Amino acid sequence: GDYLRMRGSAIRPKDAMKFLSLDTTLDQKGVSGSNVRVPDTGWNRTSKNKVSDQCDIDVIVGGMSRETFYNDYFMPGRPFVLRGMTPKSELGAFSKHRWSTTDRFHPNTKVSVGPTAYPSITGQKHCKRDMTIAQLENATECPEMPGVPMVHARHPKEEDLKELYPMYNGNLYDRNGGWREVEHFFGPKPWEYHLGWQVFFGGDGSGATLHWHNAAFNILYSGIKQWKMTPPRYRGWTGMPAKAATEKVEEELDESISVVCTQRPGDIAYIPDYWGHLTLNAGFAIGAAVILPDDYQMTADTNPRIQFVHINKNGGTSMIRMLQDRCEGQYTSERWGIGHHHRTFHATAQSLIDHYGREAWDDSYSFALVRHPLARQVSCFFFLVDRCSRKYSELCKGRMIPTGLDRKTDEDKIEAFHEYIWDLYNEYPPGSEKSYLFGGWGHGNEEFKTMNATQTSWMVDE
Repeated sequence: GDYLRMRGSAIRPKDAMKFLSLDTTLDQKGVSGSNVRVPDTGWNRTSKNKVSDQCDIDVIVGGMSRETFYNDYFMPGRPFVLRGMTPKSELGAFSKHRWSTTDRFHPNTKVSVGPTAYPSITGQKHCKRDMTIAQLENATECPEMPGVPMVHARHPKEEDLKELYPMYNGNLYDRNGGWREVEHFFGPKPWEYHLGWQVFFGGDGSGATLHWHNAAFNILYSGIKQWKMTPPRYRGWTGMPAKAATEKVEEELDESISVVCTQRPGDIAYIPDYWGHLTLNAGFAIGAAVILPDDYQMTADTNPRIQFVHINKNGGTSMIRMLQDRCEGQYTSERWGIGHHHRTFHATAQSLIDHYGREAWDDSYSFALVRHPLARQVSCFFFLVDRCSRKYSELCKGRMIPTGLDRKTDEDKIEAFHEYIWDLYNEYPPGSEKSYLFGGWGHGNEEFKTMNATQTSWMVDE
């Protein structure tokens, strides 16, 4: 319940009520403030849209520890905004006065523009003519796309970065810059990874259409940016321009599955892996972003970020497949010990703690799947009957699995199950040395005194 009530939880109120009968609507609702006062950076601040200061995700004023980021946002996959962490000198470097002293970003410099940041990716086309940055600033229309605000985006080259960040000589990882948070939250030497850097700017009503990708940080330097985000379950992609996409989303999207937030100049927004999002600019907006590849995100911690206690015959194999497919780099599957006797597949909490350490366990997101004890025994019995009919191993003998049931009627099989449970209980009663065999094979976990026949014993972490 605590996770569901966290602001920005990926489990939205609609799903919390549908699947868990928990009403988290009030917990997830952001505070709607007054209209935002746009700081004067010299650029056109005029906007046709009223912008409130509402934000449904956490806004942290000042810094955040790596531990807090990891435990409260990175692991649960929650977006947030950092406020007050971008230096004034960096913000000033993106003012109109400062850009007027540059070559590559002078207001009279012509750039390619389109209805979306990267038109070819979203099935759109660039405007046939380039526009000056000043024309973009004033929301000049493209002749062949009337009524559609234009935007420019690029993957900056070294020469671009030196003009944009002269105070750092183009070094985005300078310890005094806003982007220092990337290295602070993740690992050292980010330049050794293929991080996806972007710079973008556009006039009033422009923005980024609905899309999703790996986790990203976004710093706004001028203007106001309105975010609409959906958790991975409801992510989407469209080729519509930002304004049209925003209107469509507001008209048709269930508010209970989305979050909104207004980003001010200097704010650093964190969007987790695969969250759907679109943005709409109020006034002329300038920003930059970095998309984090999987291998770099793995440097946030060398231990598993998700530790799954895989109790046998509880649907754990399907869960592992999902974790491997959807949580790459966060869930680790491996074997260890003499002869690889231990493995994450069917490992208890005690086994995982013994292997990875107490600190790693406490820092990870740990969980288990449980099942009605009788349903679990029935599932395990018929699974082993089928397996042991092909090869009668030590496991079959130790678990006292009867043979010849493949030729019996369903009624006979049910009767055999009842006799099996009674014989198993008498052979391995509670408190006996091998009592765990009444619940399932040990899988190496029997080395720990906490292991017994109950599902609860798998989850003991003290």
